[in-house]
Amino acid sequence: MLFPLHRNTPRCVVFEFLNSELLHFLRASITSVSFSQDLFSSHDIGNARVPSVCWSNIPTQNKFRAVWNNLPQRAQERQRVYDIIHSSQDIDAYFDDTAKELPQLNSPELSEALKDLTIHLFTRTKDLEGTKTQANGSIGQHFQQFIHVNNDSELCPLCGTARLSQNRAHLGPEDQWRADYDHLLCKDRYPIFGAHPGNFIPTCHICNSKAKGARDLLREKDGHRRRAFYPLPPSQDFCYQYLLIEVTPKVVEDLVNGEWEEPLSETVVSFESAPQIVKEKIEVWDEVYKVVSRVEHHITTYLCERVASDLRAMDYADFRAQLSRFSAEAPADWRSMEWRFWWHRVYEYLNRQNEPFLQDLWSLIDWKQKQVSDQEMSSTFDF
Repeated sequence: MLFPLHRNTPRCVVFEFLNSELLHFLRASITSVSFSQDLFSSHDIGNARVPSVCWSNIPTQNKFRAVWNNLPQRAQERQRVYDIIHSSQDIDAYFDDTAKELPQLNSPELSEALKDLTIHLFTRTKDLEGTKTQANGSIGQHFQQFIHVNNDSELCPLCGTARLSQNRAHLGPEDQWRADYDHLLCKDRYPIFGAHPGNFIPTCHICNSKAKGARDLLREKDGHRRRAFYPLPPSQDFCYQYLLIEVTPKVVEDLVNGEWEEPLSETVVSFESAPQIVKEKIEVWDEVYKVVSRVEHHITTYLCERVASDLRAMDYADFRAQLSRFSAEAPADWRSMEWRFWWHRVYEYLNRQNEPFLQDLWSLIDWKQKQVSDQEMSSTFDF
């Protein structure tokens, strides 16, 4: 998690509703002898008492029926299933305490039925009009609340490189586009949390679909437990304050010999000042979301163009003055504009470098702007 979320960041009421319906169903199933409407809640809508959408919507009802069919026969064993799930609701605790045992059901068949149910709740039931009415909210409304509480920033808080979405003028929350909601604990491995309101955060497409996929935040590939960032309240874990960026230009000989399309030898993103427990979480964050490699490639590729565009320096003296200004303090839009935070860290690093380093860098930027030929590079760098 790169940036902290506001302490008042809300959980989505739709997932709160669906999760409570699941708990209600499991509790009612302990002593019931048949699958019926009695296993579900009912709600006052207008002047009428209506059954839960989880019962009235037949596809959703069928998913619950499959869970019922795979519940243990004895009430004592059903009580144990309910207790396992009910006692696991404080999901944030698993991200810090590696000794805290993760919830696990003994029956593979019940786990599979529960996974099918929670996936259906997430993909289908959450968008039903009955769900929105009974939950008194929607995913679209929650997404707008999420943005608003966090200083109206549409920037992905996991990576700071892309927008979550883009709002359009003159449209309400239900008609706006929104980002995908990422399961922090993937629904395939953790079906108990497939509809849990503490298991969702809006993320950009790259973080969610391209990078994370079904990767496990809490377990290494060999199954060992590990710590990870929990981005939502009450934990609100983040790491931006420890981040440093170093850039190393290629030597002039390499540039003259035709390797000038990418003028940096390397970009290094590091978190050396972070406490060890935070470093452990950073390693997991980077393994899962691939942020560091994405950033290092971007800066290595676009350094000259970005510096020239931001600083718009006329000569070396102006370049030096603009660099000092740009690195003096974090820009006002560092939490709202794509890549702004990352480039500010680059400017902080550059501003700490000595004059020969900066003079060479300015010569390279100036040359790139003028788009001189390979043959002219030697005179540009006094080579």
